[in-house]
Amino acid sequence: MDLLKKRLDIARLVAEELTGTIDEKNRIVLSRWLDEDERHRKEYTNILESLKTGNEVWKDQERGRQLMESRWRAVKSHTVRKTGRWITWSKYAAVVLLFVSIGIFWLVNEEKQQEMEDITVAKIEHGSMKAQLVLANGKKVDLRPETNLQLEEVGGTRILTSDNRVKYSGKDSLAGQPAEVKYNTLIVPRGGEFSLELADGTRVWLNAESRLRYPVVFMGEERKVEMEGEVYFEVAKNREKPFIVTVNGVDIRVLGTSFNVSAYQEEVVTTLVEGKVQLKRGDEQVVLSPNQQAIWSDDKFKVKQVDARNYVLWKEGIFYFEDVDLERILDDMARWYNVNIFYMNSTLKKMKFSVEIKRYENINEILRRIEQTKRVKFEIKDRTINVYE
Repeated sequence: MDLLKKRLDIARLVAEELTGTIDEKNRIVLSRWLDEDERHRKEYTNILESLKTGNEVWKDQERGRQLMESRWRAVKSHTVRKTGRWITWSKYAAVVLLFVSIGIFWLVNEEKQQEMEDITVAKIEHGSMKAQLVLANGKKVDLRPETNLQLEEVGGTRILTSDNRVKYSGKDSLAGQPAEVKYNTLIVPRGGEFSLELADGTRVWLNAESRLRYPVVFMGEERKVEMEGEVYFEVAKNREKPFIVTVNGVDIRVLGTSFNVSAYQEEVVTTLVEGKVQLKRGDEQVVLSPNQQAIWSDDKFKVKQVDARNYVLWKEGIFYFEDVDLERILDDMARWYNVNIFYMNSTLKKMKFSVEIKRYENINEILRRIEQTKRVKFEIKDRTINVYE
């Protein structure tokens, strides 16, 4: 009923605005409601159009009108103090209520919301092994665990699928290779993950909504790849040919090491598990040792000590967050479960939480863990998670 009362309060404010009786405080409340969601603005526009055309469809909906009025009276006694004021805009409020409620059965459905949530949640599946391989000639191949892929690329490099991984095998040398470097791209969508083994033996894991562009065979004096999203690397050692990862303008140079790179936004977060890496962008550069993390943000690198293991648990099938913003937690879940996130109040994004749970759990179980803190609540409708206090 709290949600119902809130929406009826909004209806009252719309009616007050239309009749010119709204005060400045309530005007601010209404303005915030309009800014919260594009759907609110659409409702508001529909209300205005209805009143301009003299729409009185509510009179033809006797059951809906009676239901609305009975609900409205319960709220009106707390929100309307002056009888004259109520008479002034009550006929507008009737139209407003019908639109804001989104149909006469909206009230009944809202009272059954808890039962419906479990049904809705069941439709949301966790992520799985899936990706798309784009070959040098533009051909696209969809990859899943059951995919049996056997191809031969330039220079005799073989591409095959084995153990849920795309594997490149062949001689990684200049001998007999064409001058032009051929590139493949592995694209992992939202709700997916995949791994591959490059021609030099480097192993790579791609998280949801990520991609890696790489040569079919490494030529020249360096091994260079380009990435987006989040990728974990176990680089094969080759002192004669350094391995370079390019992401958002940052070059990460290694000889042989294990590290994780997350760059879903402008920030580039590099976490070193073992070995040593050098990060460079323009004149700025840093060298990391194991259990150090560098964040490229605001045109500079920031380095801090971390437990690197916690930042690579995703490839082991575990969500792990320690005292991080709710926004980051839900962004990761949105990519893995392929859902949308809507915050009723933007300040909720900065709330800190710690969570450790298997990535293959039902999404409802993960949300329930966070709700147990009594600081935030979730509501799932279709493929959207609504976040509120």
